[in-house]
Order: sequence, then structure tokens, then C-alpha cells
Amino acid sequence: MRRVVITSNTAWTIFNHRAGLIKTLQEAGYEVHTVAPESNFTDIKNPGTVFHPVRNLERKGKNPFADLFLIREYYKIYKSIQPEMVFGYTIKANIYSAIACRLAGIPMTCTVNGLGTAFDNPAGFTYRIVKQLYRFAFRKVRAVVFQNKDDRAFFEEQKIIGSNLKGQIVRSVNGSGVDLLKFTCTPLPEKPAFMLISRMLKNKGIGEFIQASRRIKSAHPEAEFILLGPADSDNPMGVPLSELEALDSAAGAYYAGAAKDVRPWLEKCSCMVLPSYYREGVPKILIEALAMGRPVITTDTPGCRETVIPGANGWFVEPRSAGSLQGAMEAFLALGRDEQALMGVRSRQLAEEKFDEKKVIATYMEILQHVND
Repeated sequence: MRRVVITSNTAWTIFNHRAGLIKTLQEAGYEVHTVAPESNFTDIKNPGTVFHPVRNLERKGKNPFADLFLIREYYKIYKSIQPEMVFGYTIKANIYSAIACRLAGIPMTCTVNGLGTAFDNPAGFTYRIVKQLYRFAFRKVRAVVFQNKDDRAFFEEQKIIGSNLKGQIVRSVNGSGVDLLKFTCTPLPEKPAFMLISRMLKNKGIGEFIQASRRIKSAHPEAEFILLGPADSDNPMGVPLSELEALDSAAGAYYAGAAKDVRPWLEKCSCMVLPSYYREGVPKILIEALAMGRPVITTDTPGCRETVIPGANGWFVEPRSAGSLQGAMEAFLALGRDEQALMGVRSRQLAEEKFDEKKVIATYMEILQHVND
């Protein structure tokens, strides 16, 4: 049987973000193998793949010896599977799988789904090291897929990809896409509710959301401000769980914990807010919010900017600015209900035109076909 591998830094992101790709590959006759740390394996149902745990992938680890063990671990797994293609997502899974695949003589497609914090400081040591690792690892990968135009332009400018790499396929997609049949457009709720759904990281704009909600609550006591998503205590940018649990809905925002299915929460949401200054691919939650007909408030930064047509379906706000966020949220509250609903309709239209998951999956299947021809 023909085999392919999908790898990422968590199993949850594979089974949540790549379920449509997995299903399409299986329907095309492929046995799908998934490779990720085991700690996240039970977070979401495994859709019939062969799962291989990796033990040496530390998302925020900087130990070069551990990374060497990770390359060796990837190499052994891929040699044992002998797939036609490895599809990689996230920084470490891309870089070290690419090196392992080169050693094993196995084709790989790397998807750049955001640059994260590694490229925040161009003068920093981490920036220089990660850039060189990308340049070395991507030299022999079969294909590179970008989720936003800013990241592609950066990789071309830095000559990480380009015409000097003969035969390399380069494609652009609009994020991970969304299943438009699963995420359907629903009416806005009667009660105004702003929602921020993400990992609880400071650079996702959590603090700014909390500050803005406190400023607005006194004038709009009927409005809700909800934080939803997992706390990430292992991340240096993580907001402590104790701080989240101490939030008071009467004074502003409150923390609702994490949810495996965001759709019931999106139904309760009037406006999706993500004031992120993290280097996103295209945030999956914003695409899902568009599909369910929610206006969006986000930053004019790589990845996030793909989801908003200012004044039509949402607003851009300045990164790290609670005041700018407050202004956009108040602008939404000032609209009549019909105007708010019209913004939601435009969001759904944008999802249908730009973010249909089928178009994203077709790109990967085209790459796989090209390699097999």
C-alpha cells in the first residue's frame, strides 16, 4: 500500500487542522502515518492513521544534542515507513524532518504555517540560527508551501527558497482552510459577546483584550468578553493559569477554559477578536469564525491580515495597543444589529471565496501527483 506521513509538533494540530487532508489521502488509497509527540495524542480522535510518537521534540527546547537525537528518531521512523511523501508543519518538525528525509532519500513537503517568535528580533542570535537551519534544511525538500504572502516574500528575499533550488515546487495557500460544511453560518446572538480563542499566550494579545474589556464593561454591562483556549504553562509567553482563573466577568473578561469543539462557542460569539503580534500562518480560528459568519477584529500583521477587509467584515487594530482594540470593539457595539449581521455575511462570503479547505487540499494532492509522475 502507498504511504504518506504527516508530522507536526503536536498530534492535536494534525488531527484538528489536517483532518480533511487525511481523509482525502485515505480516499485516494494512501495509508496515512502521523508523527508527533505522544503527550497530545489523546486530545482529539485519531482519524484512522498509524501513529508514531516522537520523544525528543521539545517545542521550546534549545539543546542541540536533543535536536540531533530528534533527527535520528525521525530518520528511523521514516526509513521504517518508506512513504512516498512526508508532509511537515511547524518549525522543528519541518527543519529536522527535512534533514532526516534528505539522509533517508525520502521526498518532503514543508508547510510554513507561521514564523513564530524566532524572527521577532533580526539582530538576535535565535533569528540568525533559525534562518541558517531553514536554509540548510530546505535546500533539498521537494516542495515548500506558504500560508501567507509575507512569509513567502521573506523566504525568497533571504534566499531560503528560490530559483537557485532547481526542481523545488513552491506554492501558496490561504492558511489551513476550513470545512465549510462543518463550520456553517449561524445568526449572531442577541447579547453582544466578544471572544478571543487561542492558546493563552501574551503575544496573542491576551493582556490587551483584558484591558480593553475592563474599559468597556462599565459603559456596556450587557457585553461579554470571553477567553477560550488552553493555558500553555510550558511556554515562556504563557499567561499563568492562576491569573486567568482570577478574572472576573463582572469587571471585564473571564476565562472559560479550553474546548475540543469551538463551534458551540462561536455560535455564542458576536465578534471574534485576535489582537495577535505572534507571526501567524493564518490563524485557524479566524478562518473558522469567518465561516460561521462572525465579524473579526485583528492586527494588520502577517497571517492575521489575510482575514479582514477593513470596514467590510471587521477592523484592524495596532499590535500591543489596548486603546486601539478598545476603539474597534466600541465601533462594533455602536453598529446597529443589521449592520453587525451584514458584516457577518461578508465574513462568510470571504471564507467561501478564499478559505475553502478543498482548495488547500487540492494543492497538496497536486504536489503529491507531481512527485509521482
